Amino acid sequence: MARKLIFCFAALLAVSTLPADDAGATHYYEQGRAAYDAGDYYTAAKHFEAAETEAESPVIKANSVRAQISAWRMCDLPYREFQAIEKLLTGYPEYADFVAEVKREYELGEAFYQGKREPVYWALRWIPWLVDRDRTVEIFQKALERAPFADNAPGARLRLAYLYDREGLVNKSLDELRIIIREFPDSSECKYAYLALGTGLFELSKVGDGDGRYNRESFEVFQEFLKKYPDASETGWVKRHLAEARDIQARRLYDIASYYEHAGRREASERYLAQVLRDYPDTTSANASEEMLVELDRSFVPDDFREELPSRLPRYQAYPIPVEASRLLIIPGRNNNFLQPVYSLDGPDGEPGEKAPEPVSVEEGEKK
Repeated sequence: MARKLIFCFAALLAVSTLPADDAGATHYYEQGRAAYDAGDYYTAAKHFEAAETEAESPVIKANSVRAQISAWRMCDLPYREFQAIEKLLTGYPEYADFVAEVKREYELGEAFYQGKREPVYWALRWIPWLVDRDRTVEIFQKALERAPFADNAPGARLRLAYLYDREGLVNKSLDELRIIIREFPDSSECKYAYLALGTGLFELSKVGDGDGRYNRESFEVFQEFLKKYPDASETGWVKRHLAEARDIQARRLYDIASYYEHAGRREASERYLAQVLRDYPDTTSANASEEMLVELDRSFVPDDFREELPSRLPRYQAYPIPVEASRLLIIPGRNNNFLQPVYSLDGPDGEPGEKAPEPVSVEEGEKK
């Protein structure tokens, strides 16, 4: 009995190690082609997968994977299409149109970024909320790994930077922005990379910058932006952030001086205060530094009165309420006995079609 069991096991093992049959693969491929022609693309994709598994010839395998790509695309299943493309580029690169396939990966990543999602179950695809997770990051990462200098690469990196920042991966987000500025200086995305990188570094500089590295880099990024895009509509916003960045750096030096002053190290405190007055005279810490330096060093003679600093608050356009054509006092309805609207006897405030008042530039917090 034991010999029979051993024999059966050996026979099964021998059968399992037989080479795949191209005839069987061809049969599955023909079934898939028939289903594809009939419009049953999901069934066709499954037959093409079976053909790939059965095939021994790399040509048949590659053709089966290419057919899968087409079938999944017709099914409107972008992530499965992406997986099939990756299978083709990884397993059968000599049979793939590399440029076209990678371009399609960028397109699929953009589709997911715009909100496209794949149903979890094909049979329940009619349920709108039963969808798979967002695959944008995975697809863009793989596309950038294969073609980092493609035409779509700057846009993909800019979107990855946004997604990383949304997930709390700040350093990865900033790295993507730095790559755009360094590798794609002439792209349309470079402008927004400058703004996003400078803003991100500026925000980091406000929460424990340590040696001020974030603040200095933010300042440099914004200065480069002004040199490269002097006529951009964001220049006012950038200049305000430059002033605030100098305020932060000056405040950091002032705090160090205060620490040394409380520790009894007057000379060290005086050095930092003098640096504030020398390098950052147009910041919000200049007056306080001057006052402290006068107390520490009686021989110090302050400069003349300082000019008033420009406001750091943003400005926006305020639009007055449009002039009404007439003053309506009572609207007819169920809660009153009026059948017609009642207007004020003072007459209309303005004629219909009168030109709207011009917008007024108002500073945040300012009352008009």
